[in-house]
Amino acid sequence: MKYVLPFLALAAFAAPVAADPYVEYKNELKFSDKNYLDEETVNHLRFGYLMGESNKNIYLEAGPRTDGWSSEAGYKLGKGPLTFKGKWEGSKIDDIDPFDHKLETEIRFTW
Repeated sequence: MKYVLPFLALAAFAAPVAADPYVEYKNELKFSDKNYLDEETVNHLRFGYLMGESNKNIYLEAGPRTDGWSSEAGYKLGKGPLTFKGKWEGSKIDDIDPFDHKLETEIRFTW
């Protein structure tokens, strides 16, 4: 939780006046073959801001999740037939477990 407050403060001050706030709920159901892994279900509640001049293409999110907290920051940019998307997502369950995070990048060509 000690990481969430600085992140939210940074998001609040970094967000331009034209930023659009939102709330997002995300649910992750995990499976192994055909078996549903109930003990690994994760629910996220995130508060975020959409930023950017056109199409609100940059965002910041942070909030509580099952057994901890999570945050995400990302972008989506288009240029002709190409679309570039990227995000960083991190989560922390408790003070003992490590801070888990990942970086994803997608490039889409549309014809």
